[in-house]
Amino acid sequence: MKYLPLVWAAVMRKPTRAILTLLSVMLAFTLFGLTIGMNATFAKVQEEARDDRIFSFARFGGGLPIATARQIAGMPGISMVAATDFLGGYTQEPKNRVFVQMTDENFPKVMNEWPITPAQWQLIRDNRQGLLVSKLQAERWHLKPGDNFTMVVPGIKKADGTTSWKFQVVAVTEDIQIQSQGYLIGNYDYMDKGRILTDQGKTAQLRVKVSDPSKTAEIAERIAHTFASSPTPVESLTEKTAFDISSGTGMDIASVDREVALAGMFMVLFLTANGLAQAVRERFAEFATLKTIGFSDGGVIGLVFAEAAIPCLLGAGLGIGVAAIVSNVMPHFLPPGQGLPIPTMNAMVFVWAGLCAALVAFASSALPALRLKQMDIATALSGR
Repeated sequence: MKYLPLVWAAVMRKPTRAILTLLSVMLAFTLFGLTIGMNATFAKVQEEARDDRIFSFARFGGGLPIATARQIAGMPGISMVAATDFLGGYTQEPKNRVFVQMTDENFPKVMNEWPITPAQWQLIRDNRQGLLVSKLQAERWHLKPGDNFTMVVPGIKKADGTTSWKFQVVAVTEDIQIQSQGYLIGNYDYMDKGRILTDQGKTAQLRVKVSDPSKTAEIAERIAHTFASSPTPVESLTEKTAFDISSGTGMDIASVDREVALAGMFMVLFLTANGLAQAVRERFAEFATLKTIGFSDGGVIGLVFAEAAIPCLLGAGLGIGVAAIVSNVMPHFLPPGQGLPIPTMNAMVFVWAGLCAALVAFASSALPALRLKQMDIATALSGR
């Protein structure tokens, strides 16, 4: 600790360079934190995906006839089918985006891990305009049981010619991790009967629960094959596949995230190594003086490493802090209920950031330290 003022004086010898280096390191570690945090989110979602559920929807877009749900429910190996649809629009003004999941009476049994009690589910069965609001969304829109909630859905015209949908909050419910921005849940029958006649009797998605988890993939293929030649072909995915972010994009998103994080670390390494090498060249005579007055090679190398470690570790801490703030405010700018991923800033993200910062500091100081170890003191003091 007694050499800290000496190290700090060396770092701040060129304040502009030090500040720009720190800002660059902070930016790189912000990117690092967000990408590694997103990877942690993908891994957790994939790990928690159920083995006994299938998502079915119209292969070429549009609604899926409710009659299809009844046919699928009668197939061998299937224990229950739930219909879900969605209302996406805004409340009060277009910037206030909202997203309501409209569920039928089977949804609570198929998605039984949701933190909603049977009594709360029954509230939206008894009240067709009832709305279940999670705590996050209740806080966001200042809602409590008994409040009215109106949203405009430009893409769905009602039977009366309007696009305004009115709800009444019947309960504030617990949040679920997979819905990181909270959720709003309504009654599918209210939506279905409220639409124009040609749109009634259709749903956006079916949640299929199977009785034997070991046959989920086989049953998903069977569903797709059964309806391949129907007027509305069905696409079916196991929940494990549906929650695998790579399956819908054709690329390994987790690997891309890691490569982006690695690119950020190379940027930090280049900046700090270049800056440190320049700083050592400018102060070669000073380091020779330190060795003359008794500093060992290890002591001088330690000073160089500390000079590299300060901007790396400080920048890493600030960058991960910014990433944590960004991940916390993201839910306020994303539409609720769509399950859009939010970076998970768990302990391992901070551990990896610290390790990478130390590794970059070590790598940045390696060549300057080697040069100082091999330098000729007399030549350095002479300024040649």
